[in-house]
Amino acid sequence: MSHLSASDLAGWFSERFGGLPYGIIFDCDGVVIDSREANIKYYNYLREYLGLPTLTREQEDFVQAATVHQAMDAIFPKPLQPLLRDAARRVSYVRDIMPHITCYPGLHDVLDFCREQGVRTAMDTNRTDGMDQLLERCRLKGCFDPIVLAGDVARAKPAPDGALLILKQWQCTPDRLLFLGDSASDKGAAEGAHIAFLSFQTEGLAEKSVSDFHVLLEALKLSSR
Repeated sequence: MSHLSASDLAGWFSERFGGLPYGIIFDCDGVVIDSREANIKYYNYLREYLGLPTLTREQEDFVQAATVHQAMDAIFPKPLQPLLRDAARRVSYVRDIMPHITCYPGLHDVLDFCREQGVRTAMDTNRTDGMDQLLERCRLKGCFDPIVLAGDVARAKPAPDGALLILKQWQCTPDRLLFLGDSASDKGAAEGAHIAFLSFQTEGLAEKSVSDFHVLLEALKLSSR
């Protein structure tokens, strides 16, 4: 299924929410920030140190959606994992990797519009740390409340624990929220919490998908009229 146009997406918002959603839950990597290059660079550096080949495309896709611990277990043989600490000490994530992370175009415009319209914004991510530096670099401090990390809940995505925690903090029902994600783990979390899911830049993942933030912003503007 192809990405929705702004008018079609606005029509879906109208049917689902009667206008704008009460709030939007954003995934982090692959939605808020484009970290694919940075993540691949980091993991390939560690693999090179251990004498392993670079990641396959399948492995690249997996580590993008997984927690750090899940990624490490999947791409590093257990006998070599004790050597990872020394390898990691040789690279500075902030100095060597963070500069490769960028926000997707149009994100700040969407966040500004949500703030103006009273649409709440939260983040549900499988990241475990480094969030403060990321928010600082991408000028995102104060844009999401709450931010739920993998370590904040008993089960990371695709379990719905993070989304359910946001529901509890916002004291609202799931039918009023939208979950914006790019992976099967995001979709699973949304479905587990009974929240409408919109796929970001990933055709074929869900029934409804959007190509970029410019289209999403136009759809939100149409829905606010």
